[in-house]
Amino acid sequence: MSDNEDDDDDDSASMAKLAAALSPLPWTWSTNSSSSYCEWHYVKCDRSKHVLEIDLQARTLSGSLPSQFPPFPFLQVLDLSRNKLTGSLPSLNKLPFLKRLYLNINNFTRIPPGFFQGLSSSLQLLMLGGNPFLSTWMIPLEFTKLGNLTAFSAYNTNLGGSIPDIFHSLALTNLSLHDNNLTGSLPPSFSRSQIKDLQLQNQKVGLTGTIDLLSNMTSLYSVNLGFNQFTGTIPDLSNCKSLKLLDLSSNNITGVFPSSLASHPSLVVIIVNDNKLQGPFPAYIFIHKLTTVENNNFCTNTADSCDSQVTILLEIASAWMYPYELSVAWEGNDACRNWSFVTCDSEKSITKISLQKQRLQGTISPSFADLTALRYLNLNDNNLTGPIPKSLVKLPNLEVLDVSNNNLSGIIPTFAPSVKLITSGNDLLIPSRTGNTSDFPPEGQKRGIIAGIVVGTIVGVIFCIFIGRRITTTT
Repeated sequence: MSDNEDDDDDDSASMAKLAAALSPLPWTWSTNSSSSYCEWHYVKCDRSKHVLEIDLQARTLSGSLPSQFPPFPFLQVLDLSRNKLTGSLPSLNKLPFLKRLYLNINNFTRIPPGFFQGLSSSLQLLMLGGNPFLSTWMIPLEFTKLGNLTAFSAYNTNLGGSIPDIFHSLALTNLSLHDNNLTGSLPPSFSRSQIKDLQLQNQKVGLTGTIDLLSNMTSLYSVNLGFNQFTGTIPDLSNCKSLKLLDLSSNNITGVFPSSLASHPSLVVIIVNDNKLQGPFPAYIFIHKLTTVENNNFCTNTADSCDSQVTILLEIASAWMYPYELSVAWEGNDACRNWSFVTCDSEKSITKISLQKQRLQGTISPSFADLTALRYLNLNDNNLTGPIPKSLVKLPNLEVLDVSNNNLSGIIPTFAPSVKLITSGNDLLIPSRTGNTSDFPPEGQKRGIIAGIVVGTIVGVIFCIFIGRRITTTT
């Protein structure tokens, strides 16, 4: 019989190597004889004496494991969690049928190169969380070989870098990477994943970008993105029909609290405290949900509506996806009380809005027309797109509209002659044939200029011909 066949029929040699590496020795284990290893505590074998499970969780084990874990051709479960093991994680490439691996809550210090590559493709559950002394590491692309993995926990493991865009190729339903130093945005493949429980809270620097793709994660049951640097608005989660818990606390989320969360059929817990949410206080939500909303920028602390001018400005900000800077600058329920970029008259009516060079993106809201006392509107040097709303023509007191140096398009509306309209630096804008488009010559003037150029050119040509003939005659 070959050595390999001996290994397949008897795991005694491997059990002896493992016993020699453990301290203290588990109860009933022996380093003198391993012939009765299937009778040892915490070991489960099949009828052929193949070791199927080794469960040594919380056995006060210390020291380090051998760099090459002993071969166990039929081992399905290895649990070394809740001990004090140190050093490098072992290579597990001789455990071809391993399905569940628990190395969490230890003191390991290193993940060796090729560790994930050596794991069984049959692996369904991988628990590494609670190893705070690991050297900084990143999720490698070879992680994609674990196509059967349904649960991955690596919280508090000094995990860094960005979250790789690999989740469309995995069967993951539970992902726990909280309390690390992940950076960057949520990977687009989350939208095509099967993730039900997503735990990404408490990153040291913070994940960034929007959380819009949550609306496409239709399998979600629980999501915690708290204590990061996410921006943008709360997306529509109506398609996440199984969602029970939503924690977005301590981010930079802006916009109005979406009423759709109150009517969500399964959502029970909503935690959005310590953000920059605006608009009316969502008192109605407390009737149906367990909700935490304190430390936001709601216009009031009651269910009362916002002041009309505040409401208009929020509608304007919505066209720019509620920029974080405006949420910080526009607090309270009085737009004429120390609101940045806004100037009011003695009657507390907004007369001037100066939002030039604010890196605004989006469109110009027609709601500007509802600020009837507005005289000066400066939106120049941003990245605004779309047309100039025709509704702005109706502003009765408008004196200056500066939208220069954006990416606006469409036909320029016809403003009153009294309005100074500045539109330069928008190559896609089309001048109106009538009205005030001060940066473009009127059609009559343009035709006069063109005619003058043509006539001047003809006269010049004739003059050159005449001079040429005269010179020829003279010679």
